[in-house]
Amino acid sequence: MVIELDGPNPIYCQISCVIRERISDGTYKLERTIPSEAEACDEFGVSRRTARSAYALLKDEGLILRVPGRGTFAVKRPE
Repeated sequence: MVIELDGPNPIYCQISCVIRERISDGTYKLERTIPSEAEACDEFGVSRRTARSAYALLKDEGLILRVPGRGTFAVKRPE
């Protein structure tokens, strides 16, 4: 999925959608770390704040778990 900077959906929502798809299709394995916010910034060319918002959305959905000092883990497949 290509992130549309001028698209109708907020960028953080688009990023969370990409990550959600990667968890769903098994690219990101359950109980394994996923790329950090900093890595997401590099991959998508966005600010840390935008990446943080995307990860917060996924956390609120219960798809990821953030463990300080250890990383961010995929913990549930999207329904």
